[in-house]
This record gives sequence, C-alpha cells and structure tokens, in this order.
Amino acid sequence: MIRRRSISPLTPQQFFNEVLLSSLFWPNKTVRLERHSTIDYRHRSLSSQISISELYHENSKLFPQMLPQLTATVSQTDAIRDEFVRRRAIVVAASGTEPFPLEPSYRELVIEISRTTPKELFYAVDIRVVAGGLAAVFEPINRAFQVVKRFTDEEMGILRRGIKLLSSSDSLANDTPLILVLGSFARNELLLGSRGYRRTLLDAGRVVQEIFRTAERFGVEIHPIYEFIDRDLDQAMDADGVEQGTLMVLELNGGETYAL
Repeated sequence: MIRRRSISPLTPQQFFNEVLLSSLFWPNKTVRLERHSTIDYRHRSLSSQISISELYHENSKLFPQMLPQLTATVSQTDAIRDEFVRRRAIVVAASGTEPFPLEPSYRELVIEISRTTPKELFYAVDIRVVAGGLAAVFEPINRAFQVVKRFTDEEMGILRRGIKLLSSSDSLANDTPLILVLGSFARNELLLGSRGYRRTLLDAGRVVQEIFRTAERFGVEIHPIYEFIDRDLDQAMDADGVEQGTLMVLELNGGETYAL
C-alpha cells in the first residue's frame, strides 16, 4: 500500500480504516517469493547473486523525493504502533492460550522484558520462545504465551541443526529453551515505506538490548547466536523470510556463543 504523507493529523483509527480497505490483508498477509527468485541479479563484481537484505537496504536509503512514502509523522507513527499492539492483545485474549512448558524463572524473565521495553517496539518485533517441543509467541500486553506450533522430531532436528551451523558442540540439546527475535518488515513499511526496513532492525536491536539487561538482573545466562541457517529457522517459525524473518536467537543457560 502506497500512501502520500498526511497533511492533517492521521489518527490510529483513520490508519486502520485505510489498511482494512487496502488490498493488503493485515496483519498476517505476506508475499512469498520463490526460493531463488533473485538469483539472476548481480549487485557486486564479487557477488554471484544478490541477497534480499541487500535489496531492502538499498531501497531504504532516504532522499528528498522519497518523503511522500513516509505516511505518518513521528507522533502519528507512535500512536499507530501503540494501537496495533493493543488490538493484537485483545485478539490473543479472545482466542485463549494453552499451557506452555517454560520454567518459572525463564517465564518471569520474558514477562519482565515486557515491563521494561516500550510497547511500541513490539509493533514490528515479535518474541517467540521454543521449549518442550512447542513454539509460542509472547504477547507483551497480557504477558501471555500463545502456542502457535508443535514441532515434530524431524522439525526440531532441522531447527537445532540450523542453529548449530558454526559449532559441532552438543550443548544445544532438544530441551534447551530458546528465545527468537523476529522482525516484521511489512508493518513498518506501511508507515514509512521502504525506510521501514531500517526502523525494524533498530527496533529489534533495542528489544535485544533489553533482553540482555533483564537477564543480567535476573542472573540468567544468555548466549546470543547470530549466525544460523535463515531459511531453516524461518521455516520453523512459519515466517516467509522476506516480509518477516528471524533476526537473532538467544539460548537460555546454554553453552558456548556461536558467533563469528
């Protein structure tokens, strides 16, 4: 959806009215590209193919002629983000949740993160927790864990192998809880055009920073995993890898750090 900058103040209700009438099915509509749909593109002389992230990065560079893509002002953007998070909480509460097998200390850690992190950051950043063969989306307003997936043994094996890309260690056992941080680029793109890609990465960085601060206060050891097989983790999280993708994995009380 492309919309020119609003001259008059754009209220959250006006924004949602326009979104609901647009051709984009909000908020779960995604555009799924073929696995190698950009393989014939060339970006650098030493690159055999261009990556999706390079496309997003280049397209997100701001210049004067791009200003009409910035749909909302800063104050309008914050209000719209807050309203989205509030509405999502209502949907989760209405749909109900089932028990999620996460140790009480880890559960309190994630809940505390929601208390100290500005709620608008959860507009385009999702926290997902994997434990006991289940994946749950954490909803920060109700502080609820909504189970969204049950892993088969094969799926769990793919997930763990994708995470252990740079290590032969067995520390990532099947019962090691994981926190995954996902970015939903399309949500900020609705507000800020292509520039929303950068905003999503910055928001995710702020959320991860708060996770580390909270873990330190709780005395919980967290090991960040930066390098993993993106397609495997995105598939495990049911993310398309383009409009929504896994940005970081945090192992709770695990072994070594798998980073370059």
